[in-house]
Amino acid sequence: MPDRAVDLRLGTVRAAVRTVGGGLRLLRVAGVPLVEEHAADAPVPAASGAVLFPWPNRVRDGRWRGADGREHRLVLTEPGRGTANHGLVTDRAFAVVRREAARVTLRVEVRDEPGYPFRVRLDLTYRLLPDGLAVDAEVTNLGVDLAPFALGFHPYPRVGDHAAADLALDLGVDGVVEVDDRLLPLVVRDLPAPEGGPRCRVVVADRALHDCLRSVPDAGGRHVHRLVAPDGTAAEMSADGAFGWVQVYACPDFPRAGGTGTAVAVEPMTAPPDALNSGTDLVHLEPGATWSAGWSLHAVP
Repeated sequence: MPDRAVDLRLGTVRAAVRTVGGGLRLLRVAGVPLVEEHAADAPVPAASGAVLFPWPNRVRDGRWRGADGREHRLVLTEPGRGTANHGLVTDRAFAVVRREAARVTLRVEVRDEPGYPFRVRLDLTYRLLPDGLAVDAEVTNLGVDLAPFALGFHPYPRVGDHAAADLALDLGVDGVVEVDDRLLPLVVRDLPAPEGGPRCRVVVADRALHDCLRSVPDAGGRHVHRLVAPDGTAAEMSADGAFGWVQVYACPDFPRAGGTGTAVAVEPMTAPPDALNSGTDLVHLEPGATWSAGWSLHAVP
């Protein structure tokens, strides 16, 4: 299907958003990349910038039971692991419902899909800021039944031209989801609180990253996570209170000009893996109701 890129500009800030999948393809502040980029005419690599709806992460065996006890079966998108991963809209065409120079609103509807017999609408507004970009999400229940859902995003933040191996993650978290060999949750393990508060620092080069963590809001109620370079510059993600989970993933073979390299995904999520089964932080939206949440990404000089 045709993918119409939407270009946004505000002063020295530039972004590009894909209409297929609704994801962020490019974000630069004063010419400096703030996310990993990919070509407009290329396949999306490693779910870069993907919108994860109506669930993020994995559903065990692609099966779950609704509030009425009925079992629903989703299409397995990871047959080797036996999971349904990252929702239903990563390859869907989003409609452009409003566009200005520095903002755009995209819309997609999910209607009575195999394994998800509900009707919900997702509106995403991408807004440029002087130091980055904000994403505002609204979910509306168009059906007659309670609609369960969760929402996530899959950006790969970048700190200019610094190599990922030289970066550190500074995360506001207090728990990690222990997983099995299919990357499905077993238990949430509390993390020891460092002196000064619930922040965890991880050097990207020290370990293979593929972790879901329980996020802790700061004093202002925001979930703040940073990817930090040795010189102190950083990419800072700030999400509102709904995004109580964050997935961090180091992709070892992200395509770049001249070859491949490591890229680090920092994925804000409103619920942990397999939430359709566990019910943890799953939203149950009343018919006709609208739910909203948002996050932003900033360049820290």
